[in-house]
Amino acid sequence: AARVGHADAGHQLLDGNGRAHAGALPGTAAARGHSGQPGQPLAANIQRVVEALHSLGAPLPADLRTDLTKAGRARDATRLQELLDARVLLVVHINPEARVKVARGPAQAALQQAGYAPVLVKIVNESRGTQRLRIASPQSGPVYAGMSRLSAERMQQQHLRDNENTDRRTDRFLDLEMFTASPMTASLSGLEAEYAVALIYSSESGRREATVTFDVGQGTQDLGFRAELPVLFDVKPAVRVKLHVLDHDGAPTTARFQFVDQQGHVVPPQAKRLAPDLFFQKHVYRAHGEDVLLPPGELTMFYGRGPEYRWIKRTVTIPVPSSGGHGSRSSGQAEIAVRLERWIDPAGRGFYSGDHHIHAAGCAHYTSPTEGVDPKDMFRQVKGEGLNVGSVLTWGPGF
Repeated sequence: AARVGHADAGHQLLDGNGRAHAGALPGTAAARGHSGQPGQPLAANIQRVVEALHSLGAPLPADLRTDLTKAGRARDATRLQELLDARVLLVVHINPEARVKVARGPAQAALQQAGYAPVLVKIVNESRGTQRLRIASPQSGPVYAGMSRLSAERMQQQHLRDNENTDRRTDRFLDLEMFTASPMTASLSGLEAEYAVALIYSSESGRREATVTFDVGQGTQDLGFRAELPVLFDVKPAVRVKLHVLDHDGAPTTARFQFVDQQGHVVPPQAKRLAPDLFFQKHVYRAHGEDVLLPPGELTMFYGRGPEYRWIKRTVTIPVPSSGGHGSRSSGQAEIAVRLERWIDPAGRGFYSGDHHIHAAGCAHYTSPTEGVDPKDMFRQVKGEGLNVGSVLTWGPGF
């Protein structure tokens, strides 16, 4: 069968016979030929997208869902795309030779600081391949550098050494991935047109530009940087949540906290942490009266204080900020109060807990004595773990 023409960005709106429709996304050239875009599998794909967006806390409007259902029952591929294309942020075109390029869709580029925002991606797949679509950005990746290979292997977290920030870039504020959990799939279906969901996280708020790239494997990006797209994002501020942390006896203290969103993401992401928050731990430490930036919505919170305390799980709802504004700081504030619970009190029986061999640099101090985490930051961990004594090692002295 003849293929749809790809003289332009390639994000045509295709009818049930594979013909380009007059209502195609803006900026596309007229398509040529027939390739067959059956309505039934496209309707099934879109239904899974609808379910995924609902599970991600970003449901489509009720009237749009109703219209999509009607068009799906009629197996009307043209109407399905007409309805959904207005909400597409990124349009990926894969030519018959599996070269990938990307264009901007009509949806607003809106993100949420400190949270993973779902965005809609349309894929026009002339190759009919079933590869895995990958998303990336120069503005993503770890903000730290210097983790030793030995440390990564000991903690079984070798992935944390990938793409370290050796150039000391200050613009790594994004984290992004294709959403491949159920009901979505890890690979492309092979349909000529289908929709997918990407998750994009920003550690900063305000207007931020980032370059988004796509590929379906090594060397598949199109020539002339057409697989790259600069996007100006409008990032809503996060909520600054003040933590009230009381020990089992009511005294203010420091505790360990871990926050997880409904998709299992740890927030803030480990790759976006600098001291005093350490990237190789899922948890963070906060003292009574300190705060943490969190996205609005429902999160699972874990809290405790070392092995002498219970590790308590609790659902918290972070309210939507009432005030607007931009910049690196958040808008609005909320509060969470916790009271820790002991299951045993060794000090009450004359036994005191401690760690006399703390590697603040994860063994890096053997070769680079000046690298690592300052003792003042490690002391936060000593308190957060409920230790009575902690000795932080460097190459020479100990603190």
